[in-house]
Amino acid sequence: MAKKWRKYPGGGYLDGAPHEGGGIPIEAEGGEFIIKKDSVNRSTLDVLEYINEHGDLPMSDARDRSK
Repeated sequence: MAKKWRKYPGGGYLDGAPHEGGGIPIEAEGGEFIIKKDSVNRSTLDVLEYINEHGDLPMSDARDRSK
């Protein structure tokens, strides 16, 4: 049975099987960045989602607003 490829044009958290369980077939394009599963946790998820939405670090955005 062929796996259905998923696309994530807006990025974000991927939910599915680990590599050992077949993983998640995805289509990625040049310039995108994938981080390892161990780096995604309760203390990093908000920052990762902020970067994905705004393209900058939260502190960089805060500094820019104070000008």
